[in-house]
Amino acid sequence: MLGVALALISSLSFSLNSVMARRGLARATASAGAFVTVLLGVPLFLGASLATGQLFNAGDIALRGYILLSAAGVLHFGVGRYFNYRAASSIGATRAASVQALTVPYAVLIAFVFLGETISGIMAFGIVLIIIGPTIMVQRNSKTSPPPPSGRSISEQEPPFQLRQVEGYLSAFATIGAYGTSPILIRAALGDIEGVAIFGGLVAYSAAAAVLVLTLVHPARRGLIAAMHPSTVRLFLSAGTFVFLAQMFRFMALAVAPVAVVTPLMRTGAVFTLIFSWTLNRHLEVINLRVVMGILLSVSGAVLLAVFGS
Repeated sequence: MLGVALALISSLSFSLNSVMARRGLARATASAGAFVTVLLGVPLFLGASLATGQLFNAGDIALRGYILLSAAGVLHFGVGRYFNYRAASSIGATRAASVQALTVPYAVLIAFVFLGETISGIMAFGIVLIIIGPTIMVQRNSKTSPPPPSGRSISEQEPPFQLRQVEGYLSAFATIGAYGTSPILIRAALGDIEGVAIFGGLVAYSAAAAVLVLTLVHPARRGLIAAMHPSTVRLFLSAGTFVFLAQMFRFMALAVAPVAVVTPLMRTGAVFTLIFSWTLNRHLEVINLRVVMGILLSVSGAVLLAVFGS
């Protein structure tokens, strides 16, 4: 099914975004990372809209659709991405990805209430697995990650990662509300309109970028952005490119498949994040058996929701 393939490609791209952003967050704030990646998304989505010709289908979306897409953009790209990056900075991208699997039951419940989508008994079992997954990853004591790999100068090395569970899990839960609600708004805005999914992403990104640009009126905010190291900016630009691809395929998936199918499938990205984090960011994560088991349970629940929700 096309929607399934698009959702899986999106989840892979989201994982690469998480890994790149995690490296940048070692030396920058979540706010700075969200600013760079959201602003980059506007020209990328504009180019994609022009290349696909969807920019010329702008009239197919009603005013109500534009309002819903703008709200989804501010909620997802502004609020959600900030808390997502803050969670990754505090507990690591791997843990954050698993906790955010709770977005799935939240989105399914909202879809059930407002869009009339159904929930079966096996889907409810999948939701239980998703809930259990993050709970087994909580540790009594915070831990520090292994030191960064040798062979790099001190200025190039990221500081050791200190696990900050309270801040991280609270930020991850805040992300759930934003990420779980935005697909409902996108689906309600696009409905069954064909040929506007990528343009819808442009509208959402533009709304979020406009809000972020307005925050630059505060001098401290401008100083925060200007203080970023060039290598950190490059990492966030890479993350922004991957998240653009992820969002583009996500909008395309939501335009052809139900929320209850797309959102669970995208949670399989937690497995990709685990693999990439272990390979590239081992010194910025605390990965142990608890984390692996939690991710496997969460992803298993998401797969059950995807299979029996389609």
